Amino acid sequence: MSARPGRRDLAAVREALGAWLRTRPGYANANIGEIARPEGAGLSNETYLLEVRSGARNEAMVMQVGPAANGLFRDYDLGVMARVQSRLGEVGGVPVAKVRWYEDDSTVLGSPFYVMERVAGRVPTDNPSYHAGGWFGELPAAAQAESWYSGIAALVALHRLDAQADGFQFLVDAPWGMALDADPAATRIAQWREFLRWGARRPLPPIEDALDELERTRPPATRPRVHWGDAKISNCVLADNQVRALLDWELCGLSDPQEDLAFWLLLDWAQWRSLGLTRLPHLPSPQATVVYYAALAGQPQPHVAWWFKFGLARLAIMYHRFLERRIDAGRLAPDADVIALNPMIALLPEALSLEGLP
Repeated sequence: MSARPGRRDLAAVREALGAWLRTRPGYANANIGEIARPEGAGLSNETYLLEVRSGARNEAMVMQVGPAANGLFRDYDLGVMARVQSRLGEVGGVPVAKVRWYEDDSTVLGSPFYVMERVAGRVPTDNPSYHAGGWFGELPAAAQAESWYSGIAALVALHRLDAQADGFQFLVDAPWGMALDADPAATRIAQWREFLRWGARRPLPPIEDALDELERTRPPATRPRVHWGDAKISNCVLADNQVRALLDWELCGLSDPQEDLAFWLLLDWAQWRSLGLTRLPHLPSPQATVVYYAALAGQPQPHVAWWFKFGLARLAIMYHRFLERRIDAGRLAPDADVIALNPMIALLPEALSLEGLP
């Protein structure tokens, strides 16, 4: 089903998915009209935008399917991704797309997949960075700030959920889950060390040293909460300056809520700092964002700066895996200097030296 190594053929996806769709109750005469794979939509799972036609009914949907070849991550649990979004929809209060179907039979498309309703709105882009231009940066100052704070409010709503009381115990066993009584910082460092051992061909001293420093300075344990995992403004569907859906749940699990908050800030910082851009001047500062989050959550967030530094180490590991995949695909030489090519490694000394948030 691959048009080229690592990518599925769009026509084959339409045919296979259409046949599968006609086995769903109420969709015996359905077919797929327009189908598109957005460029730059993620580095691991594949995303497809679908128009599903059934009689006079046209429905806009989105499909998430596991990677056709070796993915960015070792473990992909599409079932967990679908289940956490479904449960969030049942509990309410956190904006997510409604999941329609989950399929665990890999013979249909080569990997499990799930289909959800498409939420109307627009998503700020990472590539090119929303700091470099585009519709989000062209919004009025107040609209940018309102959109940003709407995302932070959604984070607070997510972190209010109790894994046990609200039916998210299954996240304990998610690829990025942990025990309900685990130490989130210690567990995360161990998980990403293991990921680095799995995904790296050679030693990476700058990242390993950063993890050592983070281990030495890690904050006190807190109670793990429901965790998004890829918190950023460019994973939000926006309409009328409000977040209508949080996207991309492949890193979901349990953690200290400050990890999501810090990663939101870290990814925004990396989007302009690593590219030599100027940050959009009307976005709330990291400090103002933490104050806003703490006010909504009703408690201080004293260790966001540590989680910010950890987030950059984690991002450097992810970017390294991206480079390793390029080597595997023949797009980089096997002896490429992956340390020099990793812009997140270049930012580590600056971030680790910070006393607070940048």
